[in-house]
Amino acid sequence: MDSKLYRFFYESLNSLEDIENFSEKYNVCCGTLSSIFNQKIVEDVKKSHFRFKRKEEKLVAEWNGGKTFLELSEKYNYPSTLISTLILQNIGYGKREIRNYYKNPKMIENSRIKKELKDSLNADFFFSPRAHKLQEEKGKTGEKLISFWLQKKKCEFICENDMRAEGREGKTPDFLLKKPVRIFDSEIRWIESKASFGELKEHKNYEKKQFSEYSKCYGEGLVVYWFGFENDILKEKADGYRISDFEFFMPDLPDRVNRFLNYQIRW
Repeated sequence: MDSKLYRFFYESLNSLEDIENFSEKYNVCCGTLSSIFNQKIVEDVKKSHFRFKRKEEKLVAEWNGGKTFLELSEKYNYPSTLISTLILQNIGYGKREIRNYYKNPKMIENSRIKKELKDSLNADFFFSPRAHKLQEEKGKTGEKLISFWLQKKKCEFICENDMRAEGREGKTPDFLLKKPVRIFDSEIRWIESKASFGELKEHKNYEKKQFSEYSKCYGEGLVVYWFGFENDILKEKADGYRISDFEFFMPDLPDRVNRFLNYQIRW
């Protein structure tokens, strides 16, 4: 994706409803737009975290005055799970206690907190335990698609979990091929699956911490950004690996890939 188009989507997406509208208007799959919107929400939270920490007393005062977790979330445009966490910590609940409440709100004795926390978690598609679980499932689905493709091509491989079980030390990619397979005129020896949109800044972090290490250890590899990537990554990436997205797998797995491309974390 052209970087200007990526920035347009990044700046213009402001709600889950925008995803459906933009998908239809610009002919971009919902999964890609959802991934970009998720990046925006996470980045906004990182930027505003300390500002919200300074507002803790004010938030607690408003909550004590009758405002709910959800109402405060909407007022300050901040994820409801994080709002509820800040308030609960400031009224005496410990981190472990809060985590347990998130797993099972029914155990909360305070009826107000119980109801508000249930509503808060149900409204948060980014930071709630349910959202995190769906993010994990999304990542596993991308890995399953690559595993299925490799088996279809009769390529023998070792998964990351198998490598760790063998006691292999250091950085390990999602798939290590027993014999290299030729992709894009390169002898590919490892594959890494990323169930996200490849944004340049985040990609550079991955390259430093993962991709370059894989190349040093195993040779040339393939990084799969399932939901697309900024074209500028191709200009600035290091040697030692190639980059692809869903289009590479579409001819062999059209139905499975199309279903995955519409994956959204919402309920």
